[in-house]
Amino acid sequence: MKPFTHFTNEPAVKATSFSGKILILILRGLYGFLSFFYGKKWNTPPINFEENPLFYTFKDILYFGHKYYFKPPANHPTELVEYFKNQDLTFPLVDGFKEQSCVTISVGGDLMPYERITKENTQHLWDEVGDWFFSSDIVFANLESPICPSRPPKAVPEVMLSNMLFNGSRELFEIFSGNGKYKGYDILSTANNHSLDQGVEGIKETLDFLKGQNVIAVGTSESHATYKMISKGGIQIAFLAFTYSLNHLELNDEDKEKVNHLRINTEGVDLTEIKQQTLDAKNAGADIVILSAHTGNAYQAFPSQHTVDIFHRIYQECGVDIILGSHPHNAQPMEKYKFICPVSGIEKYGFSIYSLADFVAYDIFVWDRFIPLLKIEIVKGLVGNQSITCLKEVKVKCVFNWGKPDGTEMRFVDIKKWEHLKSVPEYFTKKCKNEMFYLNDFCDKNFLPNKSENLLA
Repeated sequence: MKPFTHFTNEPAVKATSFSGKILILILRGLYGFLSFFYGKKWNTPPINFEENPLFYTFKDILYFGHKYYFKPPANHPTELVEYFKNQDLTFPLVDGFKEQSCVTISVGGDLMPYERITKENTQHLWDEVGDWFFSSDIVFANLESPICPSRPPKAVPEVMLSNMLFNGSRELFEIFSGNGKYKGYDILSTANNHSLDQGVEGIKETLDFLKGQNVIAVGTSESHATYKMISKGGIQIAFLAFTYSLNHLELNDEDKEKVNHLRINTEGVDLTEIKQQTLDAKNAGADIVILSAHTGNAYQAFPSQHTVDIFHRIYQECGVDIILGSHPHNAQPMEKYKFICPVSGIEKYGFSIYSLADFVAYDIFVWDRFIPLLKIEIVKGLVGNQSITCLKEVKVKCVFNWGKPDGTEMRFVDIKKWEHLKSVPEYFTKKCKNEMFYLNDFCDKNFLPNKSENLLA
């Protein structure tokens, strides 16, 4: 058995169907030709690249296709890489703190409608991680598709070459939620670049559907999208959700407040809307404010510097406590960030993950199949006579989104469990084994900090 530090040269994208493989070969040939002219430049993420289809130039489209179909950018500023690799993600409590209550929050990434996600293919999807993930007091993820049962489902195409308009189904949502074996989600972000895929009517139908499932939606509304509050064990947790883009679509003036849409991937963006919702939540009694930020740059191992700067501004100017990044599809690292809260004036630590990656999904881009699932523990107590609420611990479960090569089965595989056993599941082919080796290496080199022993669940 080879150690899990073994690295294989897996391609960036791996189609399943014959037609998909042919199309990928054609695209790789095209972008291979372009690489002679732009490859060296495109090996480093462009500075301040918004990655917003509404504002793409033709050259932006070529760059995006190059990093997806041919070669993701491998060069990142050394200072940025070292910053994330040297993170200390422990959260020591204040001296004299007496804990009175706690709440756990499970966090997952993007829930997306892929054709291979069917009841038949997902009978064992949750076997290794479901108990751990769905056992928290609050379970959260990003629902990156409308769910409009009155309309035909629309899945992510195997090879993405044009604008995509998603729609999920009741069956798909049941799979997302644990196949009926677990409690499912408490709250989902519905603010992302696919919020408008079924139009304004689709927003309403999705909200009605989630309400019928006893799931809170945050980030979209029939009238004015704002924060949502959940109280557990005497701790008030406020959730906010904003998206940087609605792809090529736009809301008219009458409907613009139905989605929290703010170009939060542009340098110098005005953060007033996030600041106001954060202040409103804290004035309403929120002990902790969590922002789901659908933003960043896809198919690169580390966030771009401008995204990091914007996250830091959100802490400093708005006073949120936790930022959960989505959109980049592959995992991007975590950080602990010290700042002075503009609301309370107290120095504190914020926690960010720059990308939670795809979750229940199956992109042909291999990096997307490494999934970090988080469990965050929040505690409330006293220091003397002063009540304090703070983040106590973050745990990470490192998951391989395994798919049978013929497309007939999916499972979430706990990478670190099998690394410890120095083995692989019996149903793995050699190809599957190499892919998990590759993704475990990606996890260790790019996602986990150097000191990660206490992080792993």
